[in-house]
Amino acid sequence: MLYDISKIKEFYTDDELKELEKSFCDTRSACIFLNKIKCEAKELEQSLQKEEIIFTRIDDFTYKIQDKHKASQSEAFSKGLFYIQNYSSYLCTKNLDVSKDDIVLDMCAAPGGKSINLANFMQNQGDLRCVELNKNRFFKLKTNLQKYGIKNAKLFCKNALNIGKLCPLSFDKILLDAPCSAFSKLGFKFQRTNNEIKSLAKLQKKLLNSALNALKIGGILVYSTCTVTREENEEVILNALNSKFKLELLELNINPLKSAKNPHIKNTARIIANEFSQSFFMCKIMKLA
Repeated sequence: MLYDISKIKEFYTDDELKELEKSFCDTRSACIFLNKIKCEAKELEQSLQKEEIIFTRIDDFTYKIQDKHKASQSEAFSKGLFYIQNYSSYLCTKNLDVSKDDIVLDMCAAPGGKSINLANFMQNQGDLRCVELNKNRFFKLKTNLQKYGIKNAKLFCKNALNIGKLCPLSFDKILLDAPCSAFSKLGFKFQRTNNEIKSLAKLQKKLLNSALNALKIGGILVYSTCTVTREENEEVILNALNSKFKLELLELNINPLKSAKNPHIKNTARIIANEFSQSFFMCKIMKLA
């Protein structure tokens, strides 16, 4: 039986739902992430201007661009001066608040965009661990981190479900961008069965449990997906809140994006797509015990 996507209506106003559905069809601008490991903003901006790529700066690390294809063919991209990235994905790493003094885990790391973010925020120093189970995706991750000059990352082709047992209480910060049904990327015309959603939710709960076991007391974890189902988002978080761990959900900073009001859990964000960003779910968790 196919999953009933209409169940998501409880989370969105009519206008927000229209914006979500519109985002699947519209041609959007793209977002790029400045790789400060290789250059500063002025050098990147000069390179973009030289190649006639129209851009608008969003913050210290990101720009909105009009032509994603042209950017991907540019000399600046080939040199690894920027990474083309969904702005919501960037916000996941930004909210983790990492520093060069942290021991950080990117739990499902391929293809590497969020690892590149984290390495930049850590000034290419400290201890960044990147885990990916799929071999093809692992080598894509390795290639990307080499291209962008990442030196502080150690890569592991391992099953992230085992991290909690292998590395208990080991990490200051953990990013878990979980495998999901990807409705935010693929749209509602892409169909999933109830069994597929249940299977993904089961995996997500196990991954989050493993991550929380690996997280130090007082450590911070960001859980995110690029989908809209309650089963893969709120129910995963509620399962963790009702587990053996003592947890606190922290306030998120998603400016300049907006989030739908969530009637079930405070301090979670169902980010609403805009002209340069996809919809996303995000939650920031502190482990108290």
